[in-house]
Amino acid sequence: MWSATSQTSRVFGWTDKLERWNSGSYPAEIRTVLDNLGSGRSFPSSHFFTYMNEEQDALKWFIFECIASSWQWQSAPRLSYIRDAVDLIENLDTTFPVFPGSPLQNQTVRGFLTRILDEEQLSFVEMMPPLVYTVRPASSSASAADTARYGVIRFHVLRDANNTSRDDIVTIRKESEETYSYTYTDKTSVAADKTWRHSGLNASQVMGLLSNMFNLLNIDAEPYYGLQVLLPTSPSVMLRAKDLTSSTRDMLYDSVENVMDSWPVAV
Repeated sequence: MWSATSQTSRVFGWTDKLERWNSGSYPAEIRTVLDNLGSGRSFPSSHFFTYMNEEQDALKWFIFECIASSWQWQSAPRLSYIRDAVDLIENLDTTFPVFPGSPLQNQTVRGFLTRILDEEQLSFVEMMPPLVYTVRPASSSASAADTARYGVIRFHVLRDANNTSRDDIVTIRKESEETYSYTYTDKTSVAADKTWRHSGLNASQVMGLLSNMFNLLNIDAEPYYGLQVLLPTSPSVMLRAKDLTSSTRDMLYDSVENVMDSWPVAV
């Protein structure tokens, strides 16, 4: 079993491993993922994605197993894992690889999730592939036909170390050459709508919203557990509540501005 705080192993060649599993063998790497997924422990999703080398076929299989394990154990699907895996899949309108129980060519990833999840669960998962967000090369608005692909900036406010379903989430996306969107999801809100989106923002407006969030978290009377920071081309960083000092906030502002000044392109 993995440690709750660290998992640095990286495995390659998942398409072949899945095919061998389908042919009757049971690769140890497959068993490792399934054992950790079924352990009931809340590992960071990065543990799984690093181990699977973020390979596309492995991510699709992982999404299926997040659903299948809920059928097996009669529990709710691991939505936080599904959401994070969806972010890494380049095209949700492609089909599944070969593995035991695979929908194969009968369903796309998007179609499978749409059929299985209810409306609230789909809203949480957000199947607008955030890590392959597309924009026009000039200053016009984003379009699915565009070929330039961009990642997202994401912050997870962890209210409970053992329950990621209560995380608040901030997602910043590049919309065009000069504009960005800022989306806030408050999963513990009593309101019917738990997600709010600002669109067409310039960089200064985005930084202002981030500043407000950091300042409010810093004076929170009910301290949150931590803040997870996910930036394109950078490792995931976990901050404890006490770490969000003025100097740390300045480092976060600089990191976000660096991404916004030269947003990386997925290849």
